[in-house]
Amino acid sequence: MSLPRLLMVVTGDDFGYCPRRNQGIVDCFLAGGISNVSLLVNASAAEEAAGLAGRHKIPIGLHANLSEGTPVCQNLQQISTLINPQGFFHGKMGFRQALERGQLSMIQVELEVRAQVRRFVELTGHLPFHMDGHQHVHVLPD
Repeated sequence: MSLPRLLMVVTGDDFGYCPRRNQGIVDCFLAGGISNVSLLVNASAAEEAAGLAGRHKIPIGLHANLSEGTPVCQNLQQISTLINPQGFFHGKMGFRQALERGQLSMIQVELEVRAQVRRFVELTGHLPFHMDGHQHVHVLPD
């Protein structure tokens, strides 16, 4: 009796963070070390990363981000439960603390994630093949 075939997926997160990280992730993919990538659409090198994924035929998903940088949704860039007074997301621990205290608007979370999906489509021309969360926000309790 043969053993069942297993498939392991290794994802390169934070694609789009900066040009140097983008190149390292592409190099890992081309060497066979990773299977796909997750794109931070609000990061400084997201457009470059989307182009690299297309050029190298790298399966790409959305790395939903609610903890670092600024919102994609324009309506949430000035006043929002998701940002601090300087207009930036609260950070990894700040996000978790605000969530635990019930200080985050889940409607605003939905608006931001939807905006990130739309931005992903603008950058890549298709819906994400997968979605996960930056700094594990996708596994936190609501």
